[in-house]
Amino acid sequence: MNDKVLGLVGTAASMAGVTVANKGLTAVWGKITGNEPPAKNPDPEERWADILLWAVITGVVTTVIKVAVTRQVAKMQGDGNQIGA
Repeated sequence: MNDKVLGLVGTAASMAGVTVANKGLTAVWGKITGNEPPAKNPDPEERWADILLWAVITGVVTTVIKVAVTRQVAKMQGDGNQIGA
């Protein structure tokens, strides 16, 4: 694969990973708190502690996924474009 195709595959994989992770985090948040995550909850009484916790959790997970995918794509580009190399 050439670099442009790998870049597109990496972007798609990153977006898919973030989407799946967000759905999972939303489900876990709902089970633990009994509420929608703050990002989807229009309740003006939402606690700032919950808003900040949700922001930190989703930010960390999203960043880890993006970095992992970017590193894998870079590795594939550096290893002669071999998947899993």
